Amino acid sequence: MLSIAGWWRHLRLRLTKKELILTGQCRQCGACCRRLQLQSGKKWLRSKRDFNSLVKRQPEFACFEIRGRDPQRLLIFNCTNLGTDNRCQDYNNRPQLCRDFPNKAIFFCGGQLPEGCGYTLSEGTPFRTLLEENEQSYLRDNRH
Repeated sequence: MLSIAGWWRHLRLRLTKKELILTGQCRQCGACCRRLQLQSGKKWLRSKRDFNSLVKRQPEFACFEIRGRDPQRLLIFNCTNLGTDNRCQDYNNRPQLCRDFPNKAIFFCGGQLPEGCGYTLSEGTPFRTLLEENEQSYLRDNRH
């Protein structure tokens, strides 16, 4: 779900012909398993009833527990599978949400990567675009 800031970010990237580039690696800090927000469909979870409904449809989300609310009254969750070593204790059965982390969509939802995360999202020109532009320039300059 795009936020207003996310919509502007998306528009700016399109206009500048840039993309989000993900770099880095997991530092196993566990920050991505703490203080996260969940969606059901395209709707952010705001009530325990909505969370219970999600778990009924997708039991893999039962590993999350409600820890509080953010200033917009969205629920905040922690994963109960996070071990004291900051590793997932049920790694092979983790939800798709965890498998896909970090997802570039976080940038368009108005979010950001957790502090201390080993990954970085930045704006840049994809390498394939630079290659295509270079090839077009070369062909233009070397016409007979």
